[in-house]
Amino acid sequence: MDGSIWQYNREWVRDQSMLAVGLTLSGQHKTARVVLQRLLSEFITEEGQPIDSSEVRDDDEVELDQNGALLNALKHHVLWTGDVGLIKDNWEKIRAAAGFPLRHIFRHLPSGLLANTREYWERHRAFGIQKGMELAHQLFVSTGLADAALLSRLIGREKEGLYWEAEARRLKQAFLGDQRYGLVDEGRFIKRRSVDGSVQKSIEAVAEARLPEGVPLAKKGEHLLNPDTSAVLPIALEFVPADSPLARNTLAEVELLWNQAWKGGGYGRYHVSSEPDSPGPWPFPSLFVARAYAEMSEGEKVWRVLDWLNALPGALSGSWFEFYGERIAPPFPQVGVIPWTWAEMIILLVHHVIGIRPQVDHLLIRPRILPGIKHIKASFPLRAVRLVLEIESGSRQKSFHVRSNTKVLRVSKTEAALAYSGRDTHLSISTP
Repeated sequence: MDGSIWQYNREWVRDQSMLAVGLTLSGQHKTARVVLQRLLSEFITEEGQPIDSSEVRDDDEVELDQNGALLNALKHHVLWTGDVGLIKDNWEKIRAAAGFPLRHIFRHLPSGLLANTREYWERHRAFGIQKGMELAHQLFVSTGLADAALLSRLIGREKEGLYWEAEARRLKQAFLGDQRYGLVDEGRFIKRRSVDGSVQKSIEAVAEARLPEGVPLAKKGEHLLNPDTSAVLPIALEFVPADSPLARNTLAEVELLWNQAWKGGGYGRYHVSSEPDSPGPWPFPSLFVARAYAEMSEGEKVWRVLDWLNALPGALSGSWFEFYGERIAPPFPQVGVIPWTWAEMIILLVHHVIGIRPQVDHLLIRPRILPGIKHIKASFPLRAVRLVLEIESGSRQKSFHVRSNTKVLRVSKTEAALAYSGRDTHLSISTP
């Protein structure tokens, strides 16, 4: 599956991992398994390195977040399907993928964080990226190691899982708590720190980058790295509480990316001044922000993204371009459709809005109903049975109310936990 239909003719572990999550959450489990099996067989090397843009990179340019994205996709698939056979059959590759980012070559010794010269959106040394610690790399490796630890317990490989769990915890603590090297500054997430602990605030391209004339990064002036939409991913992935000051401060800064150098809406990937390509809003990074706002129960901000997407060329067919702007050079027409956008849309709906979150030993439902939605009715395949649910929002109930044909383990103000019964589960939820 190409990263962009009609455009790149190249493949990424990250993009396909996200598609596997979307396929899993939308009930297309067989197809999701094919994608995951192919990634493990063909796109993870024996050493555990992920392939990006159909290439094996030098250590300085490895996209370390890809390992975590794949492990996270495997976790979602197993929790939704119960298919531990996929994990058993591919354990050596999974173990290699979990261990690869922990190699000494990536370790920043003063902090224990991971460092190289690649950033999440694939800019590198020629674009002015200094060797340092990228937020997305720490985030996805930490969450991926925790996911790998969970998978290890499901197949009786607890010893390896204990090590990964400890490394996940250590990375998270350094990410959030290290005052000199962590990825928090002035009460909000930052994109990147250099190995000396300074925040890398800007970049300057060198001649080697061969930037086309007219792109923002080729112009005079400061080229800022912050804000960056990847900074909202710790909120969307529940790495930090969505109601924390850290989350709110981060999203307040990311609002600067809406309508930066264009009209009509949409978030750019990052500050437009550091764009080595054509400026314009991007659909799937905009959905990152929508997912974070959904976790914060900021429904109007979610609708703003969805309304923008619904008004774009491509919306009637459900096929959105990579970004919306003019290609400066070379003079390519805008034809690239990014499948990742579909996955982000499904994750927003199923995981965040409807709130279906299978756990190892119980089913968790945590809906975040958007304003204006009064009723949701849905049916999903879940572990060889079906989950049929209805959610009524704005009901006469004064609290979160749940009825089910299976045992309800607990109910709080915002969520419910149900036992797995091995039979079709019918669930009715009423929210105030």
